Amino acid sequence: MNKQLLLCTAALLLGSAFSHSLQANLLVTPTRVELDDKRAKSAVFSLVNKGTSTSRYEVYFEEKRMLPSGEFATLGKNGGLEETKLVADEALTSQMQATSIAKYLRYSPRRMTLEPEQGGRVRLALRAPKDLPEGEYRSYIVFHQIPLAPKALNTDANKDNQSLSLTISAYMKIAIPVFLRVGDLKADISLNTGKLELSQGEQSLQVTLHRQGARSSYGSLDIINAVDNQVLGSLKNAAVYHELNEKSYTVPLSNTVLPGSELIIRYTENDSLFDSQSIETRLRF
Repeated sequence: MNKQLLLCTAALLLGSAFSHSLQANLLVTPTRVELDDKRAKSAVFSLVNKGTSTSRYEVYFEEKRMLPSGEFATLGKNGGLEETKLVADEALTSQMQATSIAKYLRYSPRRMTLEPEQGGRVRLALRAPKDLPEGEYRSYIVFHQIPLAPKALNTDANKDNQSLSLTISAYMKIAIPVFLRVGDLKADISLNTGKLELSQGEQSLQVTLHRQGARSSYGSLDIINAVDNQVLGSLKNAAVYHELNEKSYTVPLSNTVLPGSELIIRYTENDSLFDSQSIETRLRF
């Protein structure tokens, strides 16, 4: 294996590790924004650079829709088709564009530079037409770390240095959903459960959320011992977005479920949703 191939392999491995660790370097709140056509027409994002060096961030919108696999189909920066990264098919692309609200949102600033532990704010305001059809709309606001001004290179020194050098830079990217709901939208939710699974000595339970109706659903999913009401497993960000009719989740369990046990599987929608629900089913082993 030659030196270039070794360096390329190292770059891939290190880049993957760096991109994972960099997720904690920018703290953004809130992690979801919900707007409507009546009262909630603005939001403020708070950013804090939790890294150890100065970082610069670009702010923009992109379109994402969840696929049955759990991955996301994405239209590029500000929804431009010429920057499409991953699109499942033309129908999904058309649906993304039809339910995008990026063109109705004004936000500032578009870029900011933060020192370590320094905070900043991005303000967002909705300017939607009054005749916007009833329904749920969604776009994602993106906070993307970008390079600082490049440092000047010493070209004379480079000429004398025959060895191959490698510089790796990983830039984090956080995408937060922004919802707009026009009208009082409802959803009907039901639960299906699978078998207990055992992996590396730990049990887990697969739960499928089924959704019908005019809006997305998201909330908390809890697995509870029916005898003593002990929570054995919990998932706080379970969701079935409007483009899907069902989504399956695997919930790890903290205690072993013995034969003859009875479990309560409970799904509680976020109380910010109109006509939010709490549903449950029981499962005996």
